[in-house]
Amino acid sequence: MAVPEYLNQNAAELVRLIKDGAIFIRPEGATAPTGTEWVPGAADSHVGYYSEDGYTLSPNAGDATEFVGHNGDPVISEQAPGYWTTAFSGLEGGEAITCAYFDIKPEALGADGSITVVSAANTMRYDLVLVGLDQKDRLILVHFPSVQISEKEELTFNRSTLLAYGLTFRTFKGGSAAPYHFKAWGFINEEADAGGE
Repeated sequence: MAVPEYLNQNAAELVRLIKDGAIFIRPEGATAPTGTEWVPGAADSHVGYYSEDGYTLSPNAGDATEFVGHNGDPVISEQAPGYWTTAFSGLEGGEAITCAYFDIKPEALGADGSITVVSAANTMRYDLVLVGLDQKDRLILVHFPSVQISEKEELTFNRSTLLAYGLTFRTFKGGSAAPYHFKAWGFINEEADAGGE
């Protein structure tokens, strides 16, 4: 029997391994990127090193409502839009990630380098830009116009664990200039490979 042609349609050049990246925490309402040529501005705070687990992008489906017919058969199933989460553990204790973790504004930092924490809740919104570079130096850029910290990992103080700010951000739709949960460039790369890279 001849080997079916469809068995030879795999494309190893489309497989991705993210070997480097960067995370930027920005004020909500910051100017949205327009593609992978985006360059951070002065107000865009670079998180720096994050853990070797990288960062994740996870869907959280909305509640489902099911309607059944007279005999119990499901006839309509509707699902709310839901939201996404993105998570990472920042390793550098810079101002931006420390303020985000403790839900304080930079202007609330003490002149002596102290922080004053009055709540364990997180209420502030941010804008995030995540950038990943794959094994062929192809960029993936993901923009989140409105996120809020929904979960925080505990801080561990010992000699065998890195002090890491583990954060999970929940997405919300942005304003009229960026009315989406996130927008991404670089996930589809067939066109970039058409030239035979």
